[in-house]
Amino acid sequence: MSSAHELKQDFEQTFQRLKSHMDESFMMIENNPAHRDEVIDLWKDYIQAFTAYAMQSSEQYNNRDIYKAITKMLIFGK
Repeated sequence: MSSAHELKQDFEQTFQRLKSHMDESFMMIENNPAHRDEVIDLWKDYIQAFTAYAMQSSEQYNNRDIYKAITKMLIFGK
């Protein structure tokens, strides 16, 4: 990726996939409530893995700006 524009386009594609996964998750739970905990655990596992990766990357690049912005947004919605 060589530009912020390309990064934004990639984020938009990724966001569309996440929205699709969210919709599928709700449908799975609605159609088979027994899968509720499994679906929720998947979301928790991947969000936890992402935040851990963000923290590790911040340390690797010695730049915590992105990690701080992500955690602030997750905690405070800003």
